Amino acid sequence: MFKLSQETTAIVTVGLTILGSNLYATNILQDRINRVENEIRTLRADTRNDVAALRAEGRADRDTIHAEGRADREAIRAEARADREAIRAEARADREAFEKHITRLTQEQSKLSGIVEQMRTAGR
Repeated sequence: MFKLSQETTAIVTVGLTILGSNLYATNILQDRINRVENEIRTLRADTRNDVAALRAEGRADRDTIHAEGRADREAIRAEARADREAIRAEARADREAFEKHITRLTQEQSKLSGIVEQMRTAGR
């Protein structure tokens, strides 16, 4: 059988020890890398969930603001319609009062014209 010298045995033993240390260190590093990758995946998933929640909250806030805006716009329109109707009613009342005043003045003018005509004919 083949016999190895003590130096060769020592070299092979040291080589195998270094190989074992390298494999052990590689496994430890691989475990750490896997742990970090899992933490990153968890953080990424948490971040995505947070972003989705913020987007949903933003959409809800936007919808609320839009609804409030529509309600305010409708209230302003209703108020404007009421103001227009009030102005129209006031204008109608003023017009009717003016028509009555003009009618009264026309009647008084007719009476005065009649009196003046009577005075003219009586003086002849």
